[in-house]
Order: sequence, then structure tokens, then C-alpha cells
Amino acid sequence: MQTFRQIDPVITFRNSQGDSVRGTLTNHQRHSLVMEIYNPYSIVQVSEVLREVTVRAGERIIYKGNAVVVSMLNTGLMALVSVTLTDDWSEFNAIRGDLSLVQSESKRFVEDWEARFRIGRSYQVTISEFRAFLSETSRWADQADMSDVLPRDHDGRLRKDVFYELAAPIMQKGGEYFVWLEEEGKKVPAEDSMAHRNFAQTALHPLLLRAPFVYRTFAKPMGYAGDYEMVNQILADPRQGNNTYFQIINAFFLKAAVAQAHRNRIDILVDYLNKATEQSEREQRDINILNVGCGPAVEIQRFIAEHPHPERLVFKLMDFSEETLAYTRSCIDKTSQTHGKKVRVEYIHESVNQLLKRASKKDDPLAAQTKFDFVYCAGLFDYLSDKVCSRLLQYFAARTNPGGTVMVTNVHSSNPQKNVMEHLLEWHLIYRDESQLESVLPASRRGTRLFTDETGVNVFAEFQVPGEA
Repeated sequence: MQTFRQIDPVITFRNSQGDSVRGTLTNHQRHSLVMEIYNPYSIVQVSEVLREVTVRAGERIIYKGNAVVVSMLNTGLMALVSVTLTDDWSEFNAIRGDLSLVQSESKRFVEDWEARFRIGRSYQVTISEFRAFLSETSRWADQADMSDVLPRDHDGRLRKDVFYELAAPIMQKGGEYFVWLEEEGKKVPAEDSMAHRNFAQTALHPLLLRAPFVYRTFAKPMGYAGDYEMVNQILADPRQGNNTYFQIINAFFLKAAVAQAHRNRIDILVDYLNKATEQSEREQRDINILNVGCGPAVEIQRFIAEHPHPERLVFKLMDFSEETLAYTRSCIDKTSQTHGKKVRVEYIHESVNQLLKRASKKDDPLAAQTKFDFVYCAGLFDYLSDKVCSRLLQYFAARTNPGGTVMVTNVHSSNPQKNVMEHLLEWHLIYRDESQLESVLPASRRGTRLFTDETGVNVFAEFQVPGEA
């Protein structure tokens, strides 16, 4: 990895919350850089899109664009953050007025190209064959769109049963390529990962990105992975796209284990809410629930729709995105009205960073609130360092009644499509197995339970806060 000697070490950017942040450049390549951020709190997350990333040489801007956080190491004093750059450098701005540097810049370009294209032969073969299969599938599926023989729904799409009859063998074969890509991805040295991801994306993206779920996962238009619209797509009819081929691609990605694990997670959370209602009935009191990083809170929508007495639970939903909270409020209001149910829900606009910072300064936004009987955080730990997870869990325990329950989730380190997600979608997670997730739990706890969903892709940690209930 090269180091810019002529480039200013200070990097500036805006995170997905709009905060202006400064970092110190340590290393760079054409499509990536590493920087140090000195902040005791988590101000960026894995898979987050950083906007207005600016690199200067003197008064000249030589890079300004977006970047995706690939990895983050939090040492306690600072975070070492590695990002993928999604725009191009303007290196020639750095040699303005000094033509003697032209050839060195040209040599730098050639060296960078040689470095980037040291792609493993077996990896190349896998990607090239996958591309050929997708290209032929696209051409073949066009015939289905032109056919008058195949029955269709009123919206022009192939009838659902016919679609899956047609798509099943293709998705099965695509699954084989996923397995091969996963195996080849495991062989790639960390220092060559960026080059291989660029190779795969250049080859396959023209045949993938017009599938709505694939595009949103890669582009992250809200600045982070797992936004509410992505969740909606995971739960909706997967037959989305402007032709049969891209509908097949969309359905194929939504059949992946990580998407099924998300659907399973919602089922599990609904079950938790049902059990909380049983507790309310036994104890003849309201049960207070806090959901941090709530997203669209689909489990609460389902609970309201399905349970005869959802009013027994009192919800506080926290998220850093105002847009997400507004959307969630509208969905819960609509569900309540549709089913004639009354629920008590408070929406709190707060990021994890701000929550921990305020709590450390005795300015806890929930300090005046009644303590909670159930606190859960589903999906957020996939993007947070061990240090932040540990601090957050200590906070959860402090805000929970004695005998109350805290529950968190994480994508398991055995995720069978980890490299597919990273190489094709720039969807990076911080993975943990049962022991790694248990290691961030607070020491003071009882009744610890660790388990996975049916896919084995989501791991859950549950514990009770000590003391008399």
C-alpha cells in the first residue's frame, strides 16, 4: 500500500447522520484508504456511506466523493477505519505547475493497474463463467417476456406459480456460483480483496444492479445498509424488476440465507412480544419496552395486527434516522387504525453515538423515563465494534428493571454468503459467533441464553438483569 507524501494528512467527510468528521490519512490505494479517527465514541459504522470525503494536496482537492466503510478497529483512543472509494481521484490536480511530475503520475497509474489486476486465476474463471451464465439467462428470459403462451397477472408479470417454475432451476444454478464465489473469496489475501471485489463488480454489476434489492443494497441511498426500504423488499413479493430476468435475479438474492434469517428474526421478535403480553396479563400491569435501532419495527406492526390486546405493551422506539421514524410512525398508525387497536408508542430520534455520549455526561435522554421490562436491539450490532456493543449493553442493563430482559442479535460468523455480500454488494458486517457475542455482554447478568434462528445465520443473546423483579 502506498502513502501520499505530498498529500495533507487530514481527511474530512460527513457521516450518514450529517456530522462533519476529521480523520488522519495513514495509507491509500486508488480505490481505498485507511484513516485514524480520534473519538471515544462510534461516529461511523461498517457498511456506512461517507459523503463528501475530501483529500487535499495543499489548497488543491484531489479527491472529493463518497466512500463505504469496509472495516473498523476501535482501540479505545481512536478508530482505524478502512474505506472503499466509489469515485475517482483527480491526481493531475496535484501536479499543476510542475510538469516534471507527469511521468511519475503515469508510472503510478500503471503500478496501480498491475496491483489491482493481480487476480487469482480460479477467481477469474468463476466470475467469468458466472457472467456468461447470467448473460445467457438474460437472453433466454427475454423470450419469456415476448411469449404469448405463458399466463400473466394483471400487472403483466408472469403468474406467480409459472414464474417460480421457470426461475427455480436458474436460481439453483446461481446458488452453485454463489458457493464457488464464496470458496474463491476465502482464498483471497486481505491486501488483494479490493482488487478482486472491483473485478467481480465490473464483470457482474451490469447483469445484477437493475434488480431493485441488489441495487439498493449496493447503492445504500440512505447512507447505510439495512434501511427500512431494504427491509420492506426483504418482506415483499420478490418478483420485482422491469423484466422477467431481473425479477429472477431479485428473487434469487432474496432467497439468500441472510435475507431468510431476517424474516426469521421478525418471527422470533413477534414471539417475544407475545410473551411480554402474557407477563402483563399475569402481573396485571403495563410492560415497558425499548427498541434501539428500531428501523421499520415490522415485528411491532405484526404484533398489533395479530394480538387481541397490544395495548398492554408500552413502546419506546429509538432510531438515528428521522425519515425512518416518520415512516415507522405512519406504518404503526395505519396498522392500529386498520385493526381498531390502541397502542402507546413514543418515537425517539437519537443515534447510538449521541446516546452513549449523553449518558456519559449524565444527560441520558431516557433518565426521566420509567425503566424498561424488555430492551432489544436487532441488527445494529452487525455494524458496531466490540467496544461500542459492550458500552451499549451496559447502558441497556442500567435502563432495565431488575428481572427484566435484554436481547440483542448479530449475524453469525458462519454466514455462508459473507464473500458474496462483500464482493458483489459492498455489504460489510462485523460478524460474531456465540462466544464472541457473549464476550460483549455485561458481567453482571443472569439467565444468559444464546441461540440461532433456523438458518444459523442470526445469533441471539438474551439475559436477565440481576435483582428482585
